[in-house]
Amino acid sequence: MAINLQQTSARLNFYMRIKELDVYQLSVLTKTPPETVGCILQGEDYCMDDLVDLLKQLPDLNSRWVIYGEGNVFKSEGKEGSDVPPAGLKKDRAAYLAEMQALLHQLEEIEKQKQQQSHLDQLRSKIRELTKDI
Repeated sequence: MAINLQQTSARLNFYMRIKELDVYQLSVLTKTPPETVGCILQGEDYCMDDLVDLLKQLPDLNSRWVIYGEGNVFKSEGKEGSDVPPAGLKKDRAAYLAEMQALLHQLEEIEKQKQQQSHLDQLRSKIRELTKDI
């Protein structure tokens, strides 16, 4: 599965908004140089080792979600599907988080559908081109 740097960036920015962190605070928290954090947050080319090292310093963040968009933003501490909010979140923020995550999933599905539609349009065009002389 290919990693989309822009989506990875958007997910990490989403986490930072939830935790109310700025670039400097994330840099200090993860012991990562601010320039590296900036590159990751802007979706620029960076070494995946830098991203993995940063994610290792955020024990509550689900790294699979950041990289691949799979699962939840936060690692679940209890049973799967439990309604216990992640550490440091108030219950109302947990509800907000769930709503925002559902919205992110919807946006990702829309993006997938757009890509599929574009591919279908290309195939239709190719079929028309190949069959116009028949």
